[in-house]
Amino acid sequence: MDRDIGPELHTIWSEAKEHIEHREYDKAIDIYKYVLIRYGDNDIAVEYANAYLGDIYLTLRRLNLAENHIKKAIDCSPDNPSYHYILGFTYSIQSEWGKAIGEFEVALDKEPNNSEYLRGLGWALHSAGDKAKGLAYLHRAVDLAPTNVNILTDLAAAYLSDLQFHKAREYAETAIRIDPNSNVTREVLDNIDRFQRKLGRFAEPQ
Repeated sequence: MDRDIGPELHTIWSEAKEHIEHREYDKAIDIYKYVLIRYGDNDIAVEYANAYLGDIYLTLRRLNLAENHIKKAIDCSPDNPSYHYILGFTYSIQSEWGKAIGEFEVALDKEPNNSEYLRGLGWALHSAGDKAKGLAYLHRAVDLAPTNVNILTDLAAAYLSDLQFHKAREYAETAIRIDPNSNVTREVLDNIDRFQRKLGRFAEPQ
């Protein structure tokens, strides 16, 4: 967010960001709500405050509030791809795949080589049932960011859902080598083990 918003607001943003870095989300929320009241006639301040609130509420999984605020940010700046990505992510968490796909497509239209936007669209498409197309987007994402643990883990989870255990394990083990502390990746690996044990002789050859 690099447009000129004045020194006072820059100080406010810095304070709020410091609270976010320390996971003091309630304090950051209070600051952004104050901005909406105090600087309600400043379009840029309103846009940024709503965008930050949308992102915080998404982090806290308060999804109705996240959707409400990020839509207000989009009203202020319809062409900002990051806002559409946040909204798409909000819809993905709620398994509203059609809406998620639409928002990720808008984001990608603005930044076609953004690996995170590709990941979001790939996962939404795969989850919506278009598995081949979803995997294609996920592979495009990992080609752009081969050490991105989130993309690798999504690929592992996607292949696991298709019962392609060998590929699922390959991506999950690559991710865990990059980030041994990734709880999400370890959960996927555990699920691979569990499914293979459960299916037994029905698992694909290794």
